[in-house]
Amino acid sequence: MSRYVHVTATALADLEEIASALEGLGLPFERRHGQVMLEGSLECPGEPVDLRLPAGTLDTVEDFGFVRTPDGLRLVCGELDQRLLAERFLPPLRAAVTEARVRDAASEAGLAIEHTTVANGRRRLVLRRR
Repeated sequence: MSRYVHVTATALADLEEIASALEGLGLPFERRHGQVMLEGSLECPGEPVDLRLPAGTLDTVEDFGFVRTPDGLRLVCGELDQRLLAERFLPPLRAAVTEARVRDAASEAGLAIEHTTVANGRRRLVLRRR
C-alpha cells in the first residue's frame, strides 16, 4: 500500500524560489492561486499542495509537490518515491536555489559572479569585485 508522506524540505522556504529553480532545471510544475490537489491513486487519496509536479517526473510513480506549513515548506510525495526524490530531486533543487541566492546577494553587493563546471560535474562560483 502506498500513501503520501511529508518530507521536511531543509533550506527551501520560498515557493517563488522553488518555482524559479524548477524552471531552470526544466521540470514541469503546476501552481494556481490557492492549492492544487495531488491526484493520488487507488491506494493513495489526493492531498492539497501549493505547487505540484506530475507523476513520471524523474521517474516517479505518483505526482508530488510542496505545501506551506507553519514550520516552512514540506515535500509531499508518495511513499514509494520518497527515496528517489531525496536522492535525485532535492539535492539539485537545493543547489539551484542556493545559486540563485548567491547571484542575488552578489548583485546587491555589486560583485561580479563567474561560474565554471569542474571535473566531477559540480559548479564552482567565483565572486569578484567589479
